[in-house]
Amino acid sequence: MKKNILISVGILIAIAIALGIGGKKYMNAQTHEKNLENQRQAALSLKKKEPHATKVVFTSEGSHPGVGIPWTVGAEVTMGGEIYNMSLEAEGDYSINLGKDENNYKSDKLEEIKSRKVVEHHLEVVYSNGETEVIE
Repeated sequence: MKKNILISVGILIAIAIALGIGGKKYMNAQTHEKNLENQRQAALSLKKKEPHATKVVFTSEGSHPGVGIPWTVGAEVTMGGEIYNMSLEAEGDYSINLGKDENNYKSDKLEEIKSRKVVEHHLEVVYSNGETEVIE
């Protein structure tokens, strides 16, 4: 009798572990797909707000860093031939991360780029999974 109980408990534990692992894989896949959707939305928003941007390379998958903080992703954004490290949000906000050594040069260069007349162009997007898209 005790042997049957131990076998039953062992089987139940094995089933619980298998369901836990399967559930975790499923949730990770769902999160991955949502992050790729958010990356695309962030690229579309950036194209509207920064018409000088010609290329976006996402350097991470993106995440919600904390309660009340929107989904954010790191990206290298090319504008006027210069690459800027940026943090982009799916809702359209962004920030440019300038290092100490490049603050003056990159800030001045960015102002010069933004003062130029905007010419219609496409935006090349490289997602964190390596897939690419050209947004017209």
